[in-house]
Amino acid sequence: MSWLSKLSGRGKSTAASTASAKERPTDPPTIRIDSHEYVPEEFVLGSFRIRPYDGDLIAKQQFDFRILFRHGEEHSDFACRGVVVKMDEQAGLVARFHQPPPAHTRKLIEYLKLWKGL
Repeated sequence: MSWLSKLSGRGKSTAASTASAKERPTDPPTIRIDSHEYVPEEFVLGSFRIRPYDGDLIAKQQFDFRILFRHGEEHSDFACRGVVVKMDEQAGLVARFHQPPPAHTRKLIEYLKLWKGL
């Protein structure tokens, strides 16, 4: 290895660490409502669908929940506020939510991009 490649960082094994950091998650974020955890059937920034849902929420109700996900060694767990858009047996729980603080939003967007393969 030449001295130039040593200075520029070529030949170092950063590819393995970058690959593990950018590893594609297999699951959407988990939603925790009233100490129950659900894997949403659909999840996009700002809304989700949980089917089946067996909790006590009703249409138009506001509620607090937590979004949890793990990416590599990093665990993210943060609070959000949502509103029930639709709630019935066929649709399940469909909710919109306000974006979390910017630091959490960036982590969530990065996770969703990797999860969806974008």
